[in-house]
Amino acid sequence: MDKKRDITFDIMKGIGILLVITAHYFGWNHPLLDQGINSFHMPMFFCVAGYFSKSFTSWSDARAQVAKFARRLLPAFIFTQVCIILWTVLMALTKEETWGRVTLQTLSLFWADPHGPHTPWGQLYVGVIWFLLALFVAKCLLLLLSRMKGWAIPVSIALAVGALGLYRVFPYSIWCISLGLMGLPFLTIGWWARTHRIPVWFILVCIVCWVVAVLYSHLGMYDMEWDCYPLNFLGALGGTFCLYFVSKFLGRYLRVLPRVLAVLGIWSLAIMCFHNLELDCRLGNHAMALIPFTLPVWGKFVFRYLLTIGLAAVAVHFPVLKRLFV
Repeated sequence: MDKKRDITFDIMKGIGILLVITAHYFGWNHPLLDQGINSFHMPMFFCVAGYFSKSFTSWSDARAQVAKFARRLLPAFIFTQVCIILWTVLMALTKEETWGRVTLQTLSLFWADPHGPHTPWGQLYVGVIWFLLALFVAKCLLLLLSRMKGWAIPVSIALAVGALGLYRVFPYSIWCISLGLMGLPFLTIGWWARTHRIPVWFILVCIVCWVVAVLYSHLGMYDMEWDCYPLNFLGALGGTFCLYFVSKFLGRYLRVLPRVLAVLGIWSLAIMCFHNLELDCRLGNHAMALIPFTLPVWGKFVFRYLLTIGLAAVAVHFPVLKRLFV
């Protein structure tokens, strides 16, 4: 790791990806934990991505940036979905899955909706990697909004509110377009924060809203659930601010832990994709079947947790896969 690199944002992503896995594995039995994590963890990733976004100098530069976004985000999405399809084919050949599930996974690759329509083989869906497509959509839109300067944030919020309203009428997000629009304000605020100072009073208001939202409201970006959009929106920013301050503190006063978290942050794309693989293919369950003893329920989730991170750690050390994820 570059010693001159500010690892605060890497730490944020490292903690964030651990929170993603924690919510999926342990949130089902701890509602407040699940609510607290879901209230800000995915908006945080959009904010961080926005902080490192930039405007374009010409239309050729804009096209080059879109191509860069595509090379960075889409191959990881395709890799994960193709691996799931191949695994499902293997399971169908061994009679552990039906060929209908193969069809379902293949259609999901092209439809790419967190909660798509029902088909004769089941409901089309993509898992954790919805974020990759949503971020691609949001980053492309931010290129246009960045030319609006002071109007970028209000326009992004208007687009998000419009997407939320449309979702109530047309409850699909083909290629995660609606989710990209919902994440756009967070991406835009992250981009804006790179060159502007955020007022302390606004940070405090957002943190208060975060506490209120966790206790009395609900946000789930994957499900397009926003019980109270202004409150949830500000609360998600408040949670992001708190994580930033925690990450800054860890990076300044500790040594080993922040370095580990920063590495996980650099690997976060790989961890996200292999977490999706583990969930969809139930890799942990298959691996545990080889263990000659039975783990308790919490032990099973810890095993799957470690398996996910272990697979990602192995993948980023293969040159071909490393180019996909790092």
